[in-house]
Amino acid sequence: MSKQLEVMLAILRTLANFDGDGRFVDAIEDEVEIGEKKIIKKARLEARMEMIYKGKLENGTYVAIRCLALFKRDSIRNLKLRLDLLSKLRHPNLVSLLGHCIDGGERDDVSVNRVFLIYEYVHSGNLYTYLSENNPEKVLKWSERLTVVIGIGRAVHFLHTGTIPGFFNNQLKTNNILLDENRIAKLSDYGLSIITKEIDKHGAKGEVNKSWHITKLEDDVYSFGFILLEMLVGPTKAGRGETYLLNEMMSFGSQDGQQKIVDPTILSTSCQESLSIAMSITNKCISPESSSCPSFEDVLWNLQYAAQVQATTDGDRKSDPVS
Repeated sequence: MSKQLEVMLAILRTLANFDGDGRFVDAIEDEVEIGEKKIIKKARLEARMEMIYKGKLENGTYVAIRCLALFKRDSIRNLKLRLDLLSKLRHPNLVSLLGHCIDGGERDDVSVNRVFLIYEYVHSGNLYTYLSENNPEKVLKWSERLTVVIGIGRAVHFLHTGTIPGFFNNQLKTNNILLDENRIAKLSDYGLSIITKEIDKHGAKGEVNKSWHITKLEDDVYSFGFILLEMLVGPTKAGRGETYLLNEMMSFGSQDGQQKIVDPTILSTSCQESLSIAMSITNKCISPESSSCPSFEDVLWNLQYAAQVQATTDGDRKSDPVS
């Protein structure tokens, strides 16, 4: 960790009131200045018990700093090992973990209550904002949405296969997909299950039960399926809940049903073949039958094929404007 990050963490540990609710977003509430350092504090958003801060390093780089509450006893040594592993992950579609600070001193027998995680700061908000009808100037057309979910799919596939053991149960949802200034999608909140909920399930020597791996892989596929579904129908319909969406999935099989459920922006910017491919793989991802659950390789292949079909159609339209 750089000296600048260490200083910033030392400042953060002097701040009071760490028990707000927060999630990894880019809203800014107020500023706190301590000495020559400026910390922009984010307070009481929503989701888990934690705090999030926005900080600026001396070189002008912005970082997001999360105070994550831990709800079980764990040794500092074990926690450091897991955090070091997370901080080594690098992928174009992951929000990079740059450093961490454990609030519990140096003694390994001390119970850890919270940990500070320092991430790269992603400026342009989360995917939900770019699907919302309330921001028509930002709403992504079909080809752009495919680019986003393909990027996130690659990131999840990397988490599953790029390390041993892989990272599963990655809290996949639209609010955890951030877009940078170039609209490159980046996944946040990945891998946190290894320091919060899923500790010790592997055993002392790191053995991983095969059925546990399969279950967590299917969890990510199912959650990714709901990201695809929300992308298809838009946040207004998605906000009506999982039961409603599962019932409405039956409408995907007919043209009239698609007109009823699919986001109008998609209907006006997609070709039927590309849309059908995406709807088919979405159905498989959220199928209650585990035997129907596709691999992430299958999911990615289908989404890339859908994007290729759409790109071909868009190219044909440009070359033949009469049609």
